[in-house]
Amino acid sequence: MNLEKKMEWKGSLSPANAARYALRLKIMEMAPEEALDVIISDPTPATLVQSFPHQDLYFLINDIGVEDALPLLSVASSEQWEFFLDAEVWTRDLLDADRLTRWFDLLLKADPHRCVNWMMADHIAFFEAYLARYIEVRVREKNEDPSEFGPGWFTFDDWYYIRHRELPEEPVEEGAFYIHPGDRNDVVFSLLQTISSEDHVRFQGVLHEAMSLLSAEVEEDNYRQHNVRLSEKGFLPFDEALSVYAPLTIEGLQRGVRKMPPMDDAVSVPQSHTGVVDAGTLFSDALALVEDGVMLSALQMEFAVLCNRVISADQKPVRERSELAAVVKKVCGYISLGLEALNRKESEAKPLGQWLVEAGLEEIFRVGYGLAMALKFSAERWRKESWLIGRGLSLSLLGEAWMGVAGGLLLPRPLFFDNYISGSLYREFGTLADIETTETIFSDVVGLDTVLALIDPEPDLFKGFSFTLKSLFLTLWASAWLGETLPAGPLTISQVREVLSSIWTEEGGARKISDEAKAHCLGWIVAETGLDAVEASRRLALGLERLFGEVADEYAPLDPANADARFIHLFIIKETTGA
Repeated sequence: MNLEKKMEWKGSLSPANAARYALRLKIMEMAPEEALDVIISDPTPATLVQSFPHQDLYFLINDIGVEDALPLLSVASSEQWEFFLDAEVWTRDLLDADRLTRWFDLLLKADPHRCVNWMMADHIAFFEAYLARYIEVRVREKNEDPSEFGPGWFTFDDWYYIRHRELPEEPVEEGAFYIHPGDRNDVVFSLLQTISSEDHVRFQGVLHEAMSLLSAEVEEDNYRQHNVRLSEKGFLPFDEALSVYAPLTIEGLQRGVRKMPPMDDAVSVPQSHTGVVDAGTLFSDALALVEDGVMLSALQMEFAVLCNRVISADQKPVRERSELAAVVKKVCGYISLGLEALNRKESEAKPLGQWLVEAGLEEIFRVGYGLAMALKFSAERWRKESWLIGRGLSLSLLGEAWMGVAGGLLLPRPLFFDNYISGSLYREFGTLADIETTETIFSDVVGLDTVLALIDPEPDLFKGFSFTLKSLFLTLWASAWLGETLPAGPLTISQVREVLSSIWTEEGGARKISDEAKAHCLGWIVAETGLDAVEASRRLALGLERLFGEVADEYAPLDPANADARFIHLFIIKETTGA
């Protein structure tokens, strides 16, 4: 979004807050190293850092590098620390103890005394459960000799003796964060040493509690509190977050949805999400048309919440703004798709910005996503009933383009087959053109598969290097075009040359498939399948036109007499036949 547009509503802030808000926006657009220098050089770095929305600071620190950003961590608020741990140390409902250890180490380096005081004041049971996971504790009796305890025990007061637990090594999943047990023991020792020096009586109490604590109950309670805190920012538990992908029809969209309360404090509105919205999308165009600054701030917050909900549903960690940008692009794409569909449905198109005022962003997103899911549902139904799959044949027999489209629709979450046009094989749907292109290609797949299901040829007779759904169909039709009544399998190269000599007509100086050949093909389908002629024409004519267009593109420039079996792939040729 345009910087000036984002700042339109700052007039409701005090002059000091407005200046700080403007500085934050500039910092978020700086290179990480430059941003760090600007913050450290600020006259009141703590006030500036604590003014950042939690997610903005989280992304900024990760972009800088957490170790390099320790000066920012040291002055961040306790609520910001809490968000960092919430974002980092839970995977669904499982605590990632190695990541928790890493963050204890970081916070100890940032401000050791504040770290342990914060944990003992606000998260004492959780802290004790963490210690209980990794240490054993013994209280020395008055006349007991510590040497009897065995190796590995240490103490800070000659009464409470502590030993690191020896835990069995567990397999580490590829890509998972791992901390060496020796490094973990160093962090635990530093925590204990800092608590002991800070308040030794409290330290002894922590060890007593750790000896008798039921860690599972504490973790479960902390997980519930974690969910409550993150749900306010859109990070719902996985099962609840999935509702963001529930398709919504245009007819089911409720208009006049109440927007979230106006934001009267810039601190609460994250800028990371809208800061990477690509210009030129329908969504960015619609945002630019929203004149009310307070409404714009509410939309910014609503958009951030929606992106976070998608992050929760996708279960892919997002720690840097480059990773967030991919989520934002996806959400923008489906909102834009929803807006395009809504405007097309209306008898009279309305300003795009009006849709953002009348309907919730999540609902518009679900309208757009519902269009992609409708294609997926069609693909799933086809897969269950298809002749191709029923015959035990591979999707690869659809050919590269058709398989790419069908494969994208059969993914758990459907994707558009882009074939590297924009740099990747698959991408998210973003426009009605994407939907319509996919729908057209897939309808050709279904149409050809339906015809073959009714004819039901024996695939084993035709298998070869050029065997695809298209080449099988064209080979069967070519046999009929040549007057063969019972095709026994592939064509000879002579038969292919004969076909390629007889199906053309000249039109505007260029070769085209003749109307006679097209009509013959449609009539052959009707005769072989028993389909009604009108119905067959309605369902198959356009698909046949595209298929014959592919034949023309491939073979119209070719002299049929010189056709070489090695370069013919739209007809199946007997492998033993020479030129």
